[in-house]
Amino acid sequence: MALNIFQKRIKAWEEKYSSLSPEIQRKIDKLVENYDRTQNIEKENKVLSITDGTKLVREFKGKRYSVTVIQNCYEYNGKKYKSLSAIANEITGTRWNGKKFFGVA
Repeated sequence: MALNIFQKRIKAWEEKYSSLSPEIQRKIDKLVENYDRTQNIEKENKVLSITDGTKLVREFKGKRYSVTVIQNCYEYNGKKYKSLSAIANEITGTRWNGKKFFGVA
């Protein structure tokens, strides 16, 4: 699958700038092959550990948002949420990684 994405990018590059040199193409192919081999390796899953009562504050589009960490969930605007992503999505109207949105990732 990753190969298709890179092939599309290479084709677009070639249409705009001409073909890549054989040496550069070999390097790209090697990088893609390495990515395809290693992307499925299990990585250590980091667990977010924030003490209950902690306030997470984020400013977005000039407005300040505050979330309180409570036992096994988060509270925002008087409602409880299971994830920071759900809150970030509500605030922004788009999909976000909640940990990144609130700066705890």
